[in-house]
Amino acid sequence: MATIVYQGREVTLQRGETVLEGLLRVGASVPHTCRRGLCKTCVLQATPDSVPSAAQRGLLPSESARGLFLACLCRPVTDLHAFPADDAGSTEAEIVDVTRLSATVVRLRLRPDAPVEHQAGQYLVLEREDGLSRSYSMANRPGEPWLELHIRLMAGGAMSGWAYHDARRGTRVRIRGPYGDCVYAPDDPDAPLLMVGVGTGIAPLWGVVREALASDHRGSMTIVEAGLDRQGLYLHDDLRALAREHGTLHMHSCVLEGDGTDSENILRAPVDKFALQLFARADPATKARYRVLLCGDSAVVHRLRRGLFLAGLSSRRIFADAFVLATAPSRAASATQGLGSATP
Repeated sequence: MATIVYQGREVTLQRGETVLEGLLRVGASVPHTCRRGLCKTCVLQATPDSVPSAAQRGLLPSESARGLFLACLCRPVTDLHAFPADDAGSTEAEIVDVTRLSATVVRLRLRPDAPVEHQAGQYLVLEREDGLSRSYSMANRPGEPWLELHIRLMAGGAMSGWAYHDARRGTRVRIRGPYGDCVYAPDDPDAPLLMVGVGTGIAPLWGVVREALASDHRGSMTIVEAGLDRQGLYLHDDLRALAREHGTLHMHSCVLEGDGTDSENILRAPVDKFALQLFARADPATKARYRVLLCGDSAVVHRLRRGLFLAGLSSRRIFADAFVLATAPSRAASATQGLGSATP
């Protein structure tokens, strides 16, 4: 079995155990969240030739070349000397705005100390002063003077509770990223776009759709927001206004509870079934060119991804950001919180 050395601790991994599991077993402090290779919170570093390629899934080539890897995916076959990732790709930032968008969603706007080059729809890792880390999608467009995060208050959520109740203008944080490929791609301006956001999964799509419009995207654009009830559709009015202003943008809303009103065009229906019906009714001549972006609840995202593939859409045309739940405390945190590569 491989032996891991990390910050003065040495642990021999048990059969099938990941680096993260082994280090946590002996009490090492390793930031982590999803344990599934989605959130990028548990990035560590080692000499590049000692890291299994499977542990670098989703990282940029430049990051892999530096020896960065995801501890939750790493099952080394030889001994590994790991250490915290260097500061490349991270910067400090200041919270410049805290606004509650609904009874459960707060918007944080961050001004980074150094420019953050990103695409609309990507996400970043937010780290508090005490080391607590979580991943959140960015709702802003590239070039805007801030990075915008929409964070849903979760019961017992360490980071979401802090963001909703305690975060203030002037608070300093650290950010790392960006990550993710669920983005607007300007290289195919005629491709029809289908965007589905569940809960705060609508946040990255808010950035994507505005970037597409600003880029004069020529293909049809359909955005579907979904929530448990009307209260969960916290960007509903903004999306309606955007759709009224741009005739190429079509908007739909789905809830599981409540009837909505005809004037708001809110449908009581499972969003995955509704979105698959939309795709089924699409022009057969353009179906193969669709670019689909799915963000939010992991179960819904996975059902939609599978359904679209079975309906004939190439997996290369489907991009997903599935939100997952934190499975264990991160550093000083003592409570779990729902999040993922973008937090619900």
